[in-house]
Amino acid sequence: MRKYQQLLLVLVSFVSVTSLLLYRYEYMQLLNVLEVLNFFGYTADNMTKCILLEDKFYVDMENDNLLAKAPVSWIKRDQYYAYSAFWSAQQQSVHLQILGPSTAFSGYECRVWFKIADQFVSKTAKLSYNIKTNNRDPNFHQYEVHCKPDVPVNTEPYGVLLGRDNSLKLFIPIIIQKESSIKDDLIVCIAPDYSGIPDTYLVEFIAYHTLLGVRHFVVYDIGIHYQVIEFLRSIAGHNDLYKTFSTLSWQFPSTDLHLEKSILQKDCLQRTQGLAKHSILLSWDQYLMLNKNERLNSLKNDIEYTFEVKKCCNNRQLKKSLPMAMKKTICEKTNETVNTIIDDQITNYQSPTKMGSIHRLEEVCEKIYGKDDKNLTARYLINFVQSKLLSLWKSQLKLSITRAKNNNVINL
Repeated sequence: MRKYQQLLLVLVSFVSVTSLLLYRYEYMQLLNVLEVLNFFGYTADNMTKCILLEDKFYVDMENDNLLAKAPVSWIKRDQYYAYSAFWSAQQQSVHLQILGPSTAFSGYECRVWFKIADQFVSKTAKLSYNIKTNNRDPNFHQYEVHCKPDVPVNTEPYGVLLGRDNSLKLFIPIIIQKESSIKDDLIVCIAPDYSGIPDTYLVEFIAYHTLLGVRHFVVYDIGIHYQVIEFLRSIAGHNDLYKTFSTLSWQFPSTDLHLEKSILQKDCLQRTQGLAKHSILLSWDQYLMLNKNERLNSLKNDIEYTFEVKKCCNNRQLKKSLPMAMKKTICEKTNETVNTIIDDQITNYQSPTKMGSIHRLEEVCEKIYGKDDKNLTARYLINFVQSKLLSLWKSQLKLSITRAKNNNVINL
């Protein structure tokens, strides 16, 4: 009898182990399916042959570097330099900014390239231009070039070719800025930094203007550390932060700062048209300060706004942990103003409306006495210091310092 009991136990054990293995196999299969559903949000008929991407992935891809598409850089052909080209759907023509001498701009023609399905078609375009002379440097006059082609039905251009026959030609990708039904109040374009401002100040600039309600930033870059750019781009689109952070390589071919500013403003205007009521070109050390009862959402489409520039410096010792903008308390007026950028075609030619001031932050002050300007501190101190962006940046810095220390220990 005992032998039969032992045999029965063996059979029961075998069946139990087999059932457990089958259960585990089915469980792992179900777990894999659930993980796919959880990550991608929908099913597919054949999981092994399909790549599933959730909608948010496409949104993130579209918004990443949104205002810097297509990538551009300064290129030279013959004696002329070009940077970017923009398509005007209203005028059905390409607009370019060209730099070069006043002579020899003859014999040029332009062709506009279109893509129809997977075929590429080019159309000869009518070329016209206006010239803005530069008395400071005759080699860098400013041309506004227009190329108007016969547009194939239901197509958009992707590039323009400009030059003479039998010579190297300029090819510039065309930027098509879609018209948004809900426009942002203000987009901030940031001029290149030639002073070597610390990385933390760059992050503070973005954090502060986010508090004002700015949701899009366009940065003209001549050498910002790539880790800072990756950090600021990676967190764009998250709650309570800005929507997009776009960076453009900017190696301007001339040392004429006045000319550079003019080109920057024109590029900023054309790049942001359709997405915002207004845009403004600032430097990294310039902080917008709105009048007491003003908000960005009070900006109107057809009015140009102006900001008085104040030079601000620190006249007392404050906590080192405070952002730089919070330490600059002594401000004095200058004769400078900065205006929002508005298209000449829609302006009503009235005097600009004063919207506030711009605090230009300086490390060294010529004037050591003056009246404290507490508006900036009083209105934004708490939210600025507690900014989610600044908290993330400080965590990033701590992590970098820890890694550096560990690497030093290993190297030793």
